[in-house]
Amino acid sequence: MGGRLAALSLALIACSDPAATPPDASVDAAVVIDTTTSLAARFGSVQRTLDRAYFGVTRSASGATLRIEAYRGGGTGCPTQSSPTTDYTLVLATVPIPNGMMPVSSPGNILDFVGDLLNGQLGAAATAVTITPLATDVCATCNGTFLSVDTSITFAGGTIMGHLYATHCDSLDEQQ
Repeated sequence: MGGRLAALSLALIACSDPAATPPDASVDAAVVIDTTTSLAARFGSVQRTLDRAYFGVTRSASGATLRIEAYRGGGTGCPTQSSPTTDYTLVLATVPIPNGMMPVSSPGNILDFVGDLLNGQLGAAATAVTITPLATDVCATCNGTFLSVDTSITFAGGTIMGHLYATHCDSLDEQQ
């Protein structure tokens, strides 16, 4: 996807569900969406950039949430059981499906398979996560194709901040 910019109708900002589109939204108005992922992970003096992301939909009797994963290194495309190990993986689990542009939160973890970002530790749990939706076509009854958000994530020893553009992967979907 690289640095391509996509022009999409304003109707996609909240959700592809027509009932979720504000009545005063102009379907003809174009919105430019940043289709890159650039999350700066800073822990002490070490900084790494996560540069690709995917999401899946978790459905349960209580509703639907998103699982978002961002990576640096490893293979390309949707993750599978046989994908090469990434250098770093950010996991945001149980992200509420965006309904508008209100910030949401979720549990978050960073995994460091290289061992340099977290000073030898494999993982760290986030102490605070803010996910600000910018554009998406995901809704409670559809998988959608993309999610564009800004993130601000705090850990005891560092932060991850920046823009995340994720595409849908069936391999991250889950039925509970």
